[in-house]
Amino acid sequence: MLVDFHMHTNVSDGTYMPRDLVALAKEKQIQAMSITDHDEVGAYGQLTTADRTGIQIYHGCEFSTYYHEKEVHVLGYQFSLDHPELQDYISHFKEVRRSRIHKMVNKCAEAGYAISYEELVNTFTDAVSFGRPHIAQLLIKHGYVKTVGEAFNTMLNPNGPCFVPKEKYAPQQAIDLIHRAGGIAVLAHPKLVENDTYVHELLELPFDGVEVYHSSHFKDDSSKYHKFATDRGLLISGGSDFHGIQDRFPESIGLGEYEIQSEWVAEFMKALQGA
Repeated sequence: MLVDFHMHTNVSDGTYMPRDLVALAKEKQIQAMSITDHDEVGAYGQLTTADRTGIQIYHGCEFSTYYHEKEVHVLGYQFSLDHPELQDYISHFKEVRRSRIHKMVNKCAEAGYAISYEELVNTFTDAVSFGRPHIAQLLIKHGYVKTVGEAFNTMLNPNGPCFVPKEKYAPQQAIDLIHRAGGIAVLAHPKLVENDTYVHELLELPFDGVEVYHSSHFKDDSSKYHKFATDRGLLISGGSDFHGIQDRFPESIGLGEYEIQSEWVAEFMKALQGA
């Protein structure tokens, strides 16, 4: 059966409302999934019993961390949503994220791009929070770039004129928080770390698993990180990293662009069920 343990909603930087994303997953014949919004878990409070019927949904979150000045994402699964430390973390980073995006919009304006935070709010009325993809879409609207990818490559990356770095949070801190909340900690998309020496070093931390299957990974990448995981006795997970943003791969989930079979991540699923 098809599964997908890495997806985003409009609670962070995706475009689908949580209920709509679950409905799409069902339509695409995905039978087990996790919503892993960036530093947010608000999507789960929006799901009804009916939404949860006919599909296995596991709690998840993608924590933003830094290692040697390199952004590294840590996926947490099946933690207690009500854990006080987790809730404090979510509240803190919600304000940090709002402030960061406001600063990025201001930097764009200072660089000569006629956009404003007010326009962002008025344009994306369904968004629970804002991210770089929303700024990119404003830049497209005004004709400064043609695609989200172009905006990221020219203006919204760490070397771009509109970029504001995230608050630094260490991978070990995220892992410890996930574990204290009773969850499973997984190193997200190791290829995107862009440094396998760092990946080896990171896997010396008490991770429980590695996201071996990801839409940025070619077959050779998945084979390599599969060995990294099995050599250390770590769980193997996978997810599409679907955001629902045009021209940002993958544009679709499940049957079509990026498929993950349950047998590839069988032990990980057992761990989810037991957490």
